[in-house]
Amino acid sequence: MKGKNSGCSSSEEDRISNLPDSLIHHIQSFIDTKFAVQTCLLSKRWRYIWTSIPVLNFCHHRESDDDEDCDDEGDKLTNRFITFVDKVLSLRDNNSDIQRFHLESSLCYTGWNDLYGCIKRWVTAAVSHNVQELHIEAKPDEDFEIPLCLYTCESLTKLDLELFGFQEGDEDYFSKIILPHTMSLPRLKSLDLRLSYILFSDEKLTSKFFSSFPNLESLVIVYWGPDEGGFLDMNLEISLPQLKHFKFNSLEEEWNSEVTLHAPSLSSFIFNSHFSTTFTLENVSSLVTADVEIKVNEEHQLSSSYGQRFMRFFRGLHKVKVLTLRHSFIKALGGAVDILDSQLLEFYNLQRLELRTHLSRDCLRPIFYVLKISPNLESDSMQISKQYNYDPEVYPYFDEVKINPENMGDYWDARLSSQCMLCHLNSSLRGCIYELKFLEVLLKHATILEKVVLAYHSTKQDPLVEKWMKKFSEMLLTFPRASKNINFLFKLSKATVPNSFW
Repeated sequence: MKGKNSGCSSSEEDRISNLPDSLIHHIQSFIDTKFAVQTCLLSKRWRYIWTSIPVLNFCHHRESDDDEDCDDEGDKLTNRFITFVDKVLSLRDNNSDIQRFHLESSLCYTGWNDLYGCIKRWVTAAVSHNVQELHIEAKPDEDFEIPLCLYTCESLTKLDLELFGFQEGDEDYFSKIILPHTMSLPRLKSLDLRLSYILFSDEKLTSKFFSSFPNLESLVIVYWGPDEGGFLDMNLEISLPQLKHFKFNSLEEEWNSEVTLHAPSLSSFIFNSHFSTTFTLENVSSLVTADVEIKVNEEHQLSSSYGQRFMRFFRGLHKVKVLTLRHSFIKALGGAVDILDSQLLEFYNLQRLELRTHLSRDCLRPIFYVLKISPNLESDSMQISKQYNYDPEVYPYFDEVKINPENMGDYWDARLSSQCMLCHLNSSLRGCIYELKFLEVLLKHATILEKVVLAYHSTKQDPLVEKWMKKFSEMLLTFPRASKNINFLFKLSKATVPNSFW
């Protein structure tokens, strides 16, 4: 009789093969499907497991991104990939649903150009297996039509489309998204569109498309590239009653479009765009966080409609609790302050304000305006963070820190003529003279300010920097303070300067 510790004991059996199918499927979901299929060679136990894996990952990319035609070998690899995907889907267990279908393809076009035909065939197969999440990354050489089978897919909960158009010769060729006249995806909760050289061309169908998802909770629209494409000369009305998260990113300057978003359940709003695309937020009383950046050309800022358009956008954020404003937006806000001031706008719910900018002359006016209209900011803090690498106007001498009243005026002081209820302040210093003016005015009016954290980030220990910091701190302590219980903390890089420094 063999002992329990015999070299042939059952303890050396294939434990992975004894795992339940569900756990093996979970492991296979993290790898390319071609490797999952290859496990059929391991043993009889593994022969058919791959036919019911819930996650299918197909990835095919060209080795080179240049514009030259693919060679014969590239055509063979492309055709081999197409045949493989077709076979995997045709041999799939008919009783097994697909949880996630992920397709990344930059297919060669020499000798084969029916990209849409393949995608349509594969998506149809996925829909027949009640697909829940669908991700397609492709480069359509012509207009891209959403596969008909998706129009009424009742199982789909997440749809990601990454579509990249083509450039022909010296001119940009923009593909178009061909939209259905009717679409119903009752379970769709997440829609992510990342597009380049792709245009929505029909205003009516575009508005209808984005309002066709009654249970959509997350909408991401990102255009990227030198000429992104997107909404061109459109006036869109988008209504999404369950939407909670919205992100829009595009820097295209020539769209000339206006979008009205109705989203009563919206809690997170991220916006980074050129002002040629104007958003108006309607009925967003549930808004918790907003992160906004807007690029504005000088000719737009001088136009008669600029202030009104900016006012509509900014007014839509007035219920937000946590607000992040970035550099270009803050400068653009300065051009509309006079119009906004006349509207008696107040951000009653604002608890935390983060400013991703440096303190320049153009930024002080809108910053003080936001503080003025945020009476309940005391419950948290305001942060001013370093974002840009270039330096604004810095002190010419580290041993002579002073303010020139002729360059300042009394405008900012008037902005905070009433009490400022700010409780905490965190700021990254750059050496800009306007930082001292900002702190001087803020300390004069912040009646309950408790903590001020000032950080100067330096890659090396510089005696001149330390000398400047000391002079800065000495001058800061001479400013009048409305609050008598302020705790200052001054940081150099990652090291905290001890209290004796003050």
